[in-house]
This record gives sequence, structure tokens and C-alpha cells, in this order.
Amino acid sequence: MLKNKIVNGLKLLFTPIAFAFLLYFAWQSRDTLADLLSSASLFHLGFATVLWMVLHTLSPLLAIIVLNACGSRVSWRQAFTTHAARLPARYLPGGIWHTVGRVIDYREQGVSARHLSAFVILENGLAAAITLAVGGAIVFSMRGTDVLGSIAGVAAAAAIVAMFAMAHLLNARVLQQPDQLSLGAYLKSIVAVVVFWAGATLAFLLYLSAFPDSGSNYSAVEMAGIYLFSWGVGFISVFAPQGIGVFEFVASELMSSPIGFMGLAALIAGFRVVVLVSDLIVWLIYQLVRRTG
Repeated sequence: MLKNKIVNGLKLLFTPIAFAFLLYFAWQSRDTLADLLSSASLFHLGFATVLWMVLHTLSPLLAIIVLNACGSRVSWRQAFTTHAARLPARYLPGGIWHTVGRVIDYREQGVSARHLSAFVILENGLAAAITLAVGGAIVFSMRGTDVLGSIAGVAAAAAIVAMFAMAHLLNARVLQQPDQLSLGAYLKSIVAVVVFWAGATLAFLLYLSAFPDSGSNYSAVEMAGIYLFSWGVGFISVFAPQGIGVFEFVASELMSSPIGFMGLAALIAGFRVVVLVSDLIVWLIYQLVRRTG
């Protein structure tokens, strides 16, 4: 209980500080950012937004795979409705309320508490493990054994071990026979998460490609690794809801650009606007369909 209060207190304290620093970075780099925005590719920005909207149709797949494998019965329509209806909760202080809202909805629909525990653990655990494993391996190959490269390499190795151990721990500590997760279901879960993050990475690359004057000289694979590793570090930083500030700091530290550290951090933070707009459009479409259907 005390630990939760400390974490929640840190989140409440860290969020406005992170926002303040990002706004300060944007203000200090306002002329550079204005030039970048004036020459930005609206096509790439729009494509990134649409792609993130499409990812919302893939988001329910993990819930369907895990919950059905454990013995509950959840359809894609049911899972997507639960996901879309709760999208605004992503932006409530704390960063956990979208998950909490979906769990409440599933419980009201009769899904077992144990099955939901397994789903929440896998949803968060696999997201962290896969982004750190893939991203960390790429960053390590880029940086070698310098400080950041070594950290990335250790994180990648630890994430791979965690990925192998996760299913066993779930079956041993959370689920009971006959509801334990099979190897096939676990592998399907990994594939679903990999496909989602492949799409998310592509959306980020499209966003950055909208600003060619930012001067990035990295390959698509290197940029993908930086994005995934930075997101993973932000995700496991429990004091930073949705990795706010941490993601931008790590990504900017791993990249070099003529627009400078502050300008790059502010530009990378702009990707959150793409995600916000996508979330809002999907939620509005869901509300429209729900009221007319």
C-alpha cells in the first residue's frame, strides 16, 4: 500500500515537470520547429495518423487470444468495443485508467478475474519485453559497448529471459488447470504484440519522415530500434505515465540532429499529438456508430 502511494505520488509530481520541460524545449527551439512545420509533409503526417487508427483494430487481438485460451469467451466486436469506449481514459492522470476501465467492463461481462490478471500481465509484460528486446538489440549493435549501448544490450538480454519465463510464471502463480495458457496460445500472443509494435514503429518512422529537414541520418532499422528501446524504457519507468518525458529524453540522447537535443526532444514529443488525434477520431467514430446503430 505504501509503495503504491509513493509511485502514485511520483507520477503526479513527475508528469507536470515532464510537460514543463518539453514545453520549455519547444519554446527554446520555436524558430527551428516553425521552419520544420512549415515544410512538413502533410501526406506523411496523415498516413501516420491513419496507420495508428488501424492499429486500434489490432489492439483487441491480445485480449481475444489470451482470454479465449484461458476459457473465457470474448469476440473481436466485444473486445474492440471495450477498447474503443475507454480510449479517453488513457489521458487521465496516472496512465492506468484505460486498463482499469477495460478490466471493469470485462468483469461485468463475466470474464474470470484470474483470466483478466493473466491478460493484464501479458499485455504489459510482452509490450515491455518485446520493445526492449528488439530495440535494445538494435541499439547495442549501433552503439557497441559504450554506456548506452551496454545498457541496451543488458536490457535486451533481460527482456528475452523475461519473455521465456513469463508464461511459466503465469501458469504457476496466476492460472489454474484447466485454464493454463498453452505454448501455442503464448506464441500467438507474442505474434500479436510483435505485429502491433511493427505497425507502431512504422507510424513513428512516417511521422519523422514528414520532417526531412530535421537532418536524421539513421537507417530505418536504426530509427526503429531507437523508437522501440526508448518507448520500452519509458514504459518501465513507473513514475512516468505513458513514459512522458523519459521516452523523448532517451530517444533524443540516442540520436544526433542539427536541430539540437531540445529541438529533437520537442519534435519527438509531437508524435504524441498524432497518437492523440488518432485516439480521438477512433473514439468519435465508435460513439457515432454506437448511437446510430
